[in-house]
Order: sequence, then C-alpha cells, then structure tokens
Amino acid sequence: MNTLQKRANDRKKELGAYYTHKGLTDIICEWAIRSSNCRVFEPSFGGCGFLRSAHDRFTDFEGSAATEQIFGCDIDPEAFGFLADLLERPIDLERFHQGDFLLQEFPRSWLGSFDAVIGNPPYLSYQKIHPSVREIALAYLRDEGLDLGRRASLWAYFVGLSSRFITEGGRMAWVLPSSFLYANYSQSLRKFIYNSFEDVRAFEMQERQFLLEGTEEKTIVVLAEGKRSKASDNLVGDIQLARCAGVRDLADEIQKWKDGSSSGTSSCGSAVLDCLSRAPLELFEQLKASKHHHTLGEYVRIQIGLVTGNNRFFLRTDDERQEAGISTRDLVDILPRFSFVKGSHLTLNDVDVMRENAAKTFLVSAKSMENAPQKIGEYLASYPEDAKAKCSTFKKRSSWSQTDDGAIPDLFFPVMQHNGPRVVLNTAGLNCTNSIHRGYFIQDVSETRKKFISLASLSTFSQISAEIAGRSYGSGALKHEPREAEAIGLLLPPIHHTKISSAFRRADAFLRAGDFNEATQVADHVILESLDVDCAPTQAAILKSGLAQLRQNRQR
Repeated sequence: MNTLQKRANDRKKELGAYYTHKGLTDIICEWAIRSSNCRVFEPSFGGCGFLRSAHDRFTDFEGSAATEQIFGCDIDPEAFGFLADLLERPIDLERFHQGDFLLQEFPRSWLGSFDAVIGNPPYLSYQKIHPSVREIALAYLRDEGLDLGRRASLWAYFVGLSSRFITEGGRMAWVLPSSFLYANYSQSLRKFIYNSFEDVRAFEMQERQFLLEGTEEKTIVVLAEGKRSKASDNLVGDIQLARCAGVRDLADEIQKWKDGSSSGTSSCGSAVLDCLSRAPLELFEQLKASKHHHTLGEYVRIQIGLVTGNNRFFLRTDDERQEAGISTRDLVDILPRFSFVKGSHLTLNDVDVMRENAAKTFLVSAKSMENAPQKIGEYLASYPEDAKAKCSTFKKRSSWSQTDDGAIPDLFFPVMQHNGPRVVLNTAGLNCTNSIHRGYFIQDVSETRKKFISLASLSTFSQISAEIAGRSYGSGALKHEPREAEAIGLLLPPIHHTKISSAFRRADAFLRAGDFNEATQVADHVILESLDVDCAPTQAAILKSGLAQLRQNRQR
C-alpha cells in the first residue's frame, strides 16, 4: 500500500466511512425510488455510491438522469469531488449541503421534505462524537420522540434524524452494522422505526459487504415504507428480520416481502433465540425456570479493565523493564490479554510463564513524575508532550501517568471470544487492561462458591446463555459488555464442596491442555446430575446441539 492509499484509508476510518458497492446500492435504490418524481436525500453521501445508483435509477425512468430530484449532505469536502465527477457539472450547493448532518444547519432554501432517504451512515463510536454536537442531535431526536441515549454510535443518530425529512407515506433504506440487532441503544431506535412506518423489514447479509474496507462485521439492510404522520405509541412488536446469503438473495427476499410471500423471518430482538430448534430451546427454558438458576450479576459486578491511553508505552515486557533499568517493585503486575489465561484461575506460576514468553506483564504507573522513582520518571519523560496533550484518556485522570487504580479484581471475564466465555478466578492478584473485563464479588462468597461459579460458566447451559446475552462482532467473535456479561445464566444446585473442588481441578486441567469441550463436559456432568434430570448425558447432548446451532449462526 502506497502513502496516498494509506492516507486515504486513514481518512475514511477517521470519518467512519465504509463505501457501499454498486450491486447493493442498485438494489436498494430500485426499491426506494418508485417514480421519476421521487425526491431522494442521502445525508452522508461520501463516495457517492448511492447517488450514482439513484442517478442510474432515474435514467431508467426517463432516459436521462433527473438529477434535480437528488439531494445530499456530507461533512467531508472530498465527497464533493466525487459528486462533481458523478454529475459532470458544477455542484448546486442548494441541493448538496457541506456540513455536519447532526447539526441540522441547512440553507433556508433547503427542501426539507423527501419521498425517500437512503444511505450508508458513518460508523463511529460515541466517543468520537463531539459532546456539544451530540447534545444538539439528542435534542432534535427527543423532539421526534426518540430517546437514543449518549452511548449510541454515530450511525444511529443519522437513522433517527433522517425521519424528520421523510414525507408522509415516504420510505427510507439503510445499510447498517450488525449492532442494529444487539446494541442496547438499538432497541429504542428499532421501536421508533417500527412505530413510525407502516411496514418495515430488516435483512441480515451473510456475505460480508465491507471486507475490502477492512471490516468483517455483518451488514443489516433496513427498509421502511409508509411513513406515518406521527409515530404510534400503541404498537407492540419488533422489526422482522430475514436472512440472506448475498446480494442476489437480498433482491429475492425484497420481492417476496413486496409480494407478501416471505417466510422464515424472525424479529430483530430475538434473532439469536430464533436459531434454536425446538428441543434445545424447550430444555434451555425449562432449566432457566429452575429455582437453581441464577445470573452472574447476582454475585459479581463486571467492570472494564484499566484504560491506559497507550498500552504500547505503558506496558512492558521483562526484557524491556530490564533494559530501562526499572525495578519490578516500581511496576504494577498486569494481565495484558485474556488469551494468556489458560485455566479456570490465574496463578503466579502462570504469570512467570507469561514473562518467559515475553508478554507485557508490567504496567508503568505513577501518581506524579516528580515523586516517581528515578527510572520511572526518566521513562515517563520520554513521552512526547504533543502526544500527551492530544490524548483524551490522559485528560480524564488527575495525573496523566497514573494508569493503575489499585482495584484488583476477584476474577477476569473476556470482552471477546470466538468459542465461549468463562469466569477465571484471580488468585495471582493482578490487574488487567481494558481488553479484559474485571469482576468483583458483591457479597460474601465462599471459596467453594467462587469455584462453582467459575465451573458453572463452562457449562453448555451457560454457554447458550452467553450467546443470547452477547453479540456477534467482526468475524463472528462473541462480545459482551459488562451488563451483558452479568446477564449470563448459571445453574448452581446444591453440590458437596469436595465434588465442586474436584470438578474445578479437572476442568482447569482440561482447559490448560487446550480442551474446552472436555472442561464443559465436566461442568455439565456435575451440574445436570445434581439437578436430577432424566438421563443427564442425553440432556447435555440436546443442549450441545443447541449451542452448535447458535455458534454456527454467529460465525457464519
């Protein structure tokens, strides 16, 4: 990759821009634009993929493009270069506005009412939205009846705000990330869309649409038509979801929806459970109704790990520590990544093994450079002042260099896993980075109970619960935010402490040998036998079939 390409890619990432390919934009514009009189608006036109397809759609109607029916907005000046190439004429700045869509600062002559809104909004996290801009956008959304919340990603603001510009009876069509299905803020957005339109359908694309843009996240196409004059408050339900292998299947599914012949859909909010066949679903629900069912959150409060602001600088290997002449007593022991944890508990021997394998297990932290040990102070002084001033994380701390909060967790929980999560007891007394969640017991819990919670997290029942509570991310990894992790179910029937300790040791040994399935089998055996279910091995096999279904759906 040459310098110009890298610069262009970096700029696109900064803007959250992922340009949609023509096959997909053509299908969406064909659905959204119904006549040559249709007025179309794209609030973030970027590389002009949607506008090009809209241009072609109007050409199909009239034999020549009715470009005066197309309107747009974008914050990026470079987008207007793409637009000029597309239109092959000077840009009408009355119809194409350069500015931040969230601010809603359009020209006085702005049409402000469209038959269709289309697009692929920018994908940026809420941290990248300027607080003052976010508050302005949230106020506009509240006026429309949508309480989105301050942790919503940028794309959700675009979808919510676009409804202000759709005429009664109009349509909108969006290409969205998979977080439309699982993010907490998406629930209120989906309800808002469901109540604002006569008919809505979402389509999950199995074929990754943005691999060339550097992301493997699934794509959700959302189509809504029949905009109501006022959102209804009485409707109860969720947007229906259909699954498609690729773009060709999407066109077929849209046609089936239009014809009223579509089948096999589920709702967006229950998309995970809908993947379970009858037998594992009924057994899971039966076990969940047991008096021995608990949630992880009843025992543990999950928090994110330490946010350093620059792990590359603050985390050191043992060799790097020695090279800098820093004593181990002046550093904080840290778990850098969950992948280094092999068993059900982290031991001091595990830490020694990590250090022998050049893991960054030392954290540099100081309340102030002035009072820091000499070698720590010298090391901190090497940090560039301009980089220090730009780091938002540093500004949130009383001292930029105090990365450690001293809150040693009782346990670790992975933020993201490809197989399944597990509770790892922290017997080594380390803190961890924010690539790992920290867990703190919220009540007096015996050592046996702690082992039982860790063991139960390995069970097939809890692994199914984790699939339901979490979300598919990127290339099919399972991700949990802290509250989602706390929602994971645990089966904790009465079992003698010697039996729990024995099972915990065996599961730990299997995990250290790299055999997650055998560790799960240990947990299943001891828990299901204690629940006195009919033929525990058969019940375990039914649950395993359900877990395989959920993981196949997540990783496909």
